[in-house]
Amino acid sequence: MGAATGLLTAALVRPGPAMAEDGPVVTTQNEVLPTNSLWFTGVNITGETTARGQLVLAYATRPLDGTGEDAGWPSSFTMNHHECQEIPGYKAVFTCKTGIEYQRAPEFVVSTDAADMTTAYRGYAYVPSGGDLAEGIEAARNAGVRPATSTSGMSQAVIKTREHAERNTVAFDLPNTPAGKTVQQRLRVHANDAGDLNLYFRPAEGQVGWRHEDIRIGNVTTGSGASCTVNWPTLVDGVLNLKCRLEQGDHTIGYELTPAPGIHAWRMQAVTMYDIYTRSGFDDPFVRQAGNFSTEGAPVLPRHHLLARDTTGQLFVYHGKGTATTPFFSRTLVGGGWQTYNKLTRLSPLAEDLKYWSAPAPAGSTRGRGDLIARDSAGNLWYYDRQFAYGKPYATRVKVGSGWNIYNQLTGAGDVNRDSRMDLVARDASGALWMYKGTGSTGSARFATRIKIGTGWQIYNQLTAGADLNSDSRPDLLARDTSGSLWLYKGTGSATAPYATRVKIGAGWQIYNQLSLTGDLTDDGKADAIARDASGVLWLYKGTGNATAPFATRTKIGSGWNIYNSIL
Repeated sequence: MGAATGLLTAALVRPGPAMAEDGPVVTTQNEVLPTNSLWFTGVNITGETTARGQLVLAYATRPLDGTGEDAGWPSSFTMNHHECQEIPGYKAVFTCKTGIEYQRAPEFVVSTDAADMTTAYRGYAYVPSGGDLAEGIEAARNAGVRPATSTSGMSQAVIKTREHAERNTVAFDLPNTPAGKTVQQRLRVHANDAGDLNLYFRPAEGQVGWRHEDIRIGNVTTGSGASCTVNWPTLVDGVLNLKCRLEQGDHTIGYELTPAPGIHAWRMQAVTMYDIYTRSGFDDPFVRQAGNFSTEGAPVLPRHHLLARDTTGQLFVYHGKGTATTPFFSRTLVGGGWQTYNKLTRLSPLAEDLKYWSAPAPAGSTRGRGDLIARDSAGNLWYYDRQFAYGKPYATRVKVGSGWNIYNQLTGAGDVNRDSRMDLVARDASGALWMYKGTGSTGSARFATRIKIGTGWQIYNQLTAGADLNSDSRPDLLARDTSGSLWLYKGTGSATAPYATRVKIGAGWQIYNQLSLTGDLTDDGKADAIARDASGVLWLYKGTGNATAPFATRTKIGSGWNIYNSIL
């Protein structure tokens, strides 16, 4: 409401189209303003010729009656600017030139602590060139007790505080919406003040980003004193769908939502914005309220990404598409300088960001979700926290240990012992396998004291872990031996014996020089793997969820990947 009607109360007193000298019309309006705002007291004049006229403006703290007893403006109003002349002998009465030599009318700053319902009054009168200024002064000073004319009258500015605005409330009646079905939802609005109500939709916090699935809105119903139009017919995150004008009173606004067949199960919010002001201030004018509902369909599965470091030390991320034939979008640069590390590993598969309206995201919401571990040539271990920040997926590194060059294999293991903290597995030169349980700390003590979980692991030249391959909700581990046989170690959930007896799941895997468990790349809820051969071809192994045969036949998904020396 503020932006649209602001045109009617322009701060400049400008001429309108040329008309007869005796036919000007002055238009203005009453205003509702928030605290910490501006009151522009100019008017619109139409029908004035280019000849000079004058606009008389008189200000008071109650309706102007000619006595001048309450002349001035409220103490919470401060005159900020004007180009007009204060008329001698009168308090708070100004004359401003109009026409081609117009002068900017006074404007006022409303303080942040202005009291609710504080009101300032403005009497105005237009005096044409050669007209009687004295008559104009009297008309403006008596504007509250005289009938308005086409060239004189009174208007006011009323301050309504944030607390006042929040008396306008919305109750939500939002049944869930099954795929392919039409459901009516309702907004029950208590309009303490007349105002504009806007409605939009967004996915609730803590989910992956909205994928713009087809949900249509229509068949809007209202009662007396309310009018609504559909601004946009489909739900798009943050785009206004309904715009309504409400008179003071109680209203019920109905609308229908129709999700397309095959829609996924999203937790959604309907968000209303109520604006009682004719002009916005320096603070957000909207009273926002939200109600929750869900679409009913197949689960929304997070898409997983791939990291790759090239020989110059640049680290790239390939964001997942969720499709088997082309599982990744074009790469995005994370940053340079990563050649300082001789080992990189993720603590868990790198899933897409969760969205939060608060900033930053709640503590712990990102913990372990693809956090990155890096070891430098001196044996120092560094921890890169995942963060949901556009263009900066990782926070500044934290040193979490030294002496880690005793290990020749490091792999993020996921949440091995099911305590909601991500763990790390390391193999030393003797073949002993060690587990470092995650602590959940945000400082340097990210891992507990190591626990020995196996011996004889020197028979393997590749370890990768962290994803659930047999659909039991426990992260598993893959190990390739020197003959090229691939072995599956199923997770047990135990911290002391985290893996079951190995199961052979393939042979001939020595053709690959990079192997990584990536999580679900194909949007079927099953963890997949990628492998790169010596020629630089990248292969996708779709997960089956079967412990004895966890992968389907490989699919070629790229070439030229030999530019990378680490893929994870």
